[in-house]
Amino acid sequence: MALNRVLQGFLLLALILMLIGVYTVVTETPLLQAGESGDRVAIGFVDVPLIFEQHPEKFRAEQILSEEARRLQALLEEEAEDLDPQEQQELLDRYQMELMLKERELVLAVVEEIEKIVGEVAVEKNIEVVLERQNVIYGGHDLTQDVLEKIREAGSLD
Repeated sequence: MALNRVLQGFLLLALILMLIGVYTVVTETPLLQAGESGDRVAIGFVDVPLIFEQHPEKFRAEQILSEEARRLQALLEEEAEDLDPQEQQELLDRYQMELMLKERELVLAVVEEIEKIVGEVAVEKNIEVVLERQNVIYGGHDLTQDVLEKIREAGSLD
């Protein structure tokens, strides 16, 4: 679905913003540098696509997007009857752009909530840096289940 294509772009942006935000909020030392006590930096990771796929707002976003697509399709069919082919194409392009913008808005809302919860879990677990699971070859603390649990506790995930 088009939602997955847009999701990939947003996830990359969200990951970068999340890393900057978590680093800024959690640490007072330079990234990946030992602190004054010589302790190592705690690094965690999350499986953002898995969290996104299980997030109930993703399902609601898909429903909203589907309803919007049906609404725009009906409008297109109604309005396109009296238009020449070029005008029909312009109308189609306009409606597709509306749908794409709505999709971005809905995905971004879910990604922002995931970022917020990842940051909260990182602080609770004293994790200074959180990476996307696919970028971790070895080590680190998997925070995925903790994030899913926090979403459940918040009543957002059944």
